[in-house]
Amino acid sequence: MKRYLILNLLYLWSLISYSQVDCNYQPDVESDYMIGVSDILAVLALFGEVDIDQDGIWDSSDLCVDTEACNFELSPSEECQYYDNNGNCGGTSFLPEYLIGSWTFSTIEGAITVGSVPYSSDWYVSPSNSLNPNQYDDVYTFNQDGTLSMNYNGAILDAFLDYSVQPYDCDGVNLLYNIGGGTSGEDSFTLIPNDNDCSCPFIGTTDASSTYDIVELTSTKLVLQSQIDNSSCVTESGYFNFTFIKMNEGEINDYQGADSYPNMELVWSDEFEGNNINTQNWTYDLGASGWGNNELQNYTSSTNNSYVSDGYLNIIAKEENGSYTSARLKSIDLQEFQYGRIDVSAKLPEGQGIWPAIWMLGHNFPSTGWPSCGEIDIMELIGNEPSTVHGTAHWGSNWSVHQYSGDEISLPAGQKFSDAFHLFSIIWTENNITWLMDDQPYFSIDNLQMNGQPYPFNNSFFFIMNIAVGGNWPGYPNNTTIFPQSMKVDYVRVFQ
Repeated sequence: MKRYLILNLLYLWSLISYSQVDCNYQPDVESDYMIGVSDILAVLALFGEVDIDQDGIWDSSDLCVDTEACNFELSPSEECQYYDNNGNCGGTSFLPEYLIGSWTFSTIEGAITVGSVPYSSDWYVSPSNSLNPNQYDDVYTFNQDGTLSMNYNGAILDAFLDYSVQPYDCDGVNLLYNIGGGTSGEDSFTLIPNDNDCSCPFIGTTDASSTYDIVELTSTKLVLQSQIDNSSCVTESGYFNFTFIKMNEGEINDYQGADSYPNMELVWSDEFEGNNINTQNWTYDLGASGWGNNELQNYTSSTNNSYVSDGYLNIIAKEENGSYTSARLKSIDLQEFQYGRIDVSAKLPEGQGIWPAIWMLGHNFPSTGWPSCGEIDIMELIGNEPSTVHGTAHWGSNWSVHQYSGDEISLPAGQKFSDAFHLFSIIWTENNITWLMDDQPYFSIDNLQMNGQPYPFNNSFFFIMNIAVGGNWPGYPNNTTIFPQSMKVDYVRVFQ
């Protein structure tokens, strides 16, 4: 009986060894050149084993049985790994490395183009700095896990409602990334909503489809193409191209002003190049008289308080032994202008009692005085409100009938005007003045709003730039105020 049992086991071994020859099974486990009891028991231990992927490793000890895994042949005993979108086996970059991060619309000409065929612009090319402010404040963040976070800052420009500003709270979508699946073989991705409140997500404009070709991708620039769609998200003929710039991690991008505007020419500018303040453009107000507002600073012409360096004008407010110094530059009798668009690019100080201003007075100020000369405050900031700037006009034939009107504009939550350069502008015509911040209009006044007083804003005006310390409006420094504080001015430009 024993003999028959052994013969049957040998037969079973022969079948197993034949079917599993790729597993390199060695029946003589003891390597004694004899099939004995130990060898037979080893055979019994393999009963029921399979090798589905036929890689030579029993599935009971094989950590990867998927032949589609990129490490299947190279390392079949490791856990299955797959190619990421950069072509790395086992890589964790679900999106291209350059794509990961936050992006905002570029301000260059052609930031949005529209054409009848892919990559074309025969229908529309956006001028520089021409997009709606509700497009400029959008932030698109491509995440490591392959999702897209969207911050529309509360509102969008809705193409299907006459390009009106509409609230929008979609904050993220999943991405279906397609390597080589674009119009001409470039990579593309499709937005897949991850909540019921975002049934038709988009990038750039609401009449773009949910699929985007990656036309160009560098460490700082992203160009996407998307087919036009209708209000039901059905694609139609016509193509968008969108250009974005990369936001630096932990930083807010400087707003890039334009070098030109339609139907206007640059007539004067100070770009603050070189090593000295240009005395053909600027002179100083001096002294510590309180300046009509109970201010504390002494204005000086010292290089401790104002200087040019690295392409910027620096105005510095300092504290020494409880006294304050600063600078107030003016262009009276040097550079004076009547009408046009005026742009000033600046980064502002902050802090309790700090009061930076970029403003203008009528050239007749020495003879007529204030407020009859007129005052145009292009920008004022109260230091304890570092996210808000004010634009204001002052007028009146004398002090007793002084009139003023203005408004304010704030940055998105968490941002401050000390974080980056912003563009402060007025568009000034014979009978109207409009204030803008980063090309976003926020206040306007005209000659019909004088409340019975003369309209003084049809004369030549000169520039003033300063940092005041203390005063009736901002209040006074306290133990939270940090000195020195600086206002950096990149340029002043006049277009007419």
